Amino acid sequence: MDIIVLESHEIPAALGALREVALADGALALAPAERGVLEEIAALHGARVDVGDVVDVVDVDALPRIAPEAVARAIPDRHRRKRLVQFALVTAMADGEVTEAKVDAVEALGRALGVREQGVGVLRLVARGHRRLAQAAVRRRLLGSFIREAMDEAGLSGVRRLLGPLFGAGVEDRARALRYKQLGLLPEGTFGRVFWEHCTARGFLFPGESRHAIAERMVFHDLGHVLAEYDTDPAGEIQAGSFQAGFVRRDGFSYLIFVLLQFHLGIQITPIAAPEVGFFEARKVLRAVARGAACKVDLSDRWDFWDVVRLPLDEVRARFGIPPLDEMGARREAA
Repeated sequence: MDIIVLESHEIPAALGALREVALADGALALAPAERGVLEEIAALHGARVDVGDVVDVVDVDALPRIAPEAVARAIPDRHRRKRLVQFALVTAMADGEVTEAKVDAVEALGRALGVREQGVGVLRLVARGHRRLAQAAVRRRLLGSFIREAMDEAGLSGVRRLLGPLFGAGVEDRARALRYKQLGLLPEGTFGRVFWEHCTARGFLFPGESRHAIAERMVFHDLGHVLAEYDTDPAGEIQAGSFQAGFVRRDGFSYLIFVLLQFHLGIQITPIAAPEVGFFEARKVLRAVARGAACKVDLSDRWDFWDVVRLPLDEVRARFGIPPLDEMGARREAA
């Protein structure tokens, strides 16, 4: 998934559409988190929003009102329309208060743009207080393709290997676990050694190490933590999930809505981590998505990371085009 890649003349309409969503519940001004979404999207497109004497400054508070039909006329491309609706959902969640009015506004935008996004239904459930139903819907969306894949490859035993660890019913495999543990014997600074350090320091079990250990099919998540340099605290997890949303080529948005529910709205999606409230920071989250989108490989798509475990970590990042952690911030300040 990428950040909306807009043409310069489309930016006002897109930002105007997001502003309409933010103010749909009758608010007179953007909340700081909502303003952050609009400003960061503008900044990632090269539009200045925070310097007063530059010609192309975007003042998100002064954007004119715009109807969904006008947005549709301004943005004809189907891909950009889809991304706009998805970031309208992000805007609806940004201040931590999902309301029916905001969901109505996103739904109207999607209808005008000809976009159907499952996340609208999820946020409708959240707005109505049906948190468990929202939880179930997101879990189905996240795991559906993995379950189908496991079933096609190995039937019910494949599904057990995938989901069993979530319930302490995984499959122990000493040979598999040993292969991961031996990454600790690699030279310092190599990708494999840093991954081993990441897991060992946090007490994470390697695949096959116990019935509770993560399924090997899902190891890409912590590999992403290492490549992107995000920690495993709630602030780090929401960025790691956003990075993941960026590099996943098939329905990456499902990961973004997952981490926003889990670490911002307090709706537990994964049983592995406690739900948290208030960890959305637009600048960090959207930059993480952009960094993931820059990655040349979908780490979730059966990426064979064993081919590069002996390479220096910085070389692996460069090979796959992952921008340094602070590079996008530096670009913005220099723009």
